[in-house]
Amino acid sequence: MTQALYAPWPKNARRSWGWAAIGVVVVSYFISAAPFAILAAVAAVIEAAQGAAPDQAVIGGLSIWVLLPALLVQFALWAGLVWLWSWAFERRGAASLGLTGGTSGLVRYGAGLVAGIALFGFIILLAGVLMSGADTEPATGLSAADRLTSVSVLGAFAFIVGVFLVQGGAEEIIFRGWLMSTLAARWGVTAAIIVSSLFFMLFHAHVFISGLVFGLAALAGIGALGLVFALLSLVTRSVIEAVAAHGAFNAAAVVIPTAALIAQDPDLSVGDAVAEVFAIATGTAGADALAVGPQLLAQSLGGAIVCAGLVLVLFRRKAAPAWKEQGE
Repeated sequence: MTQALYAPWPKNARRSWGWAAIGVVVVSYFISAAPFAILAAVAAVIEAAQGAAPDQAVIGGLSIWVLLPALLVQFALWAGLVWLWSWAFERRGAASLGLTGGTSGLVRYGAGLVAGIALFGFIILLAGVLMSGADTEPATGLSAADRLTSVSVLGAFAFIVGVFLVQGGAEEIIFRGWLMSTLAARWGVTAAIIVSSLFFMLFHAHVFISGLVFGLAALAGIGALGLVFALLSLVTRSVIEAVAAHGAFNAAAVVIPTAALIAQDPDLSVGDAVAEVFAIATGTAGADALAVGPQLLAQSLGGAIVCAGLVLVLFRRKAAPAWKEQGE
């Protein structure tokens, strides 16, 4: 018997072995990272020889405007490789991964976008409550407003939103759409949620670049959000809402702080602002630049509160469980 989290599996579908499924995620990640690594190496060599151009802040030797397109390609390729395994080996369609098309899919995606932005707003609100005070004031006047509404800045924001909608969506397709549903077929739903969420956390281990304490706090927040998206997928019986919510959350986490930085200093280049926010958001700014702050505590607390609400919904839905038993 196969436990289907979303739509029933086809009768001729094959189940990947539990640990082999984790191996597929790891191997496909490193394959998808190869083009990124090559591009990063080439860009780093060029920029080391020529220096960073104006409005092109550099993170680890790589221009933010090279890093973001490379990130887009990597995550699209990663999700594509996992999808290929699901289609070629497991003989599964999109529906069994929680992906639905048509008008229903668009409505679900729109609802997910709203949910992701609301989740980000909730965490920002909690962070504000936890903060003892702020010593920065945004700049006022036409200079800041004009800069934020300029074509170049709005275009940059639109590109950033597109990148993170793909990046966050790809992670959901991989971890909640494929891995969680595949592990559920072998190990059961509870184990699938725990293991897929754990590996989602481990794929963000780069946060330890900024120190052990920061890394542990950041991983706790990442794990809480990962569990939110896992439970959301069970509640909605679809991964579409989680795909949109994750992408919208990540996009908001970069665009809104970037806009705030530019508002505070209208002369700050878009590249410098995005690079600073990106380094902070990903925990790669370094131990000297980052410390455990209200935003990390709020992310863990906010995620825990939302998870509790989703668990309550699942418990109340005893007559209509989020998965079904079906024959292979």
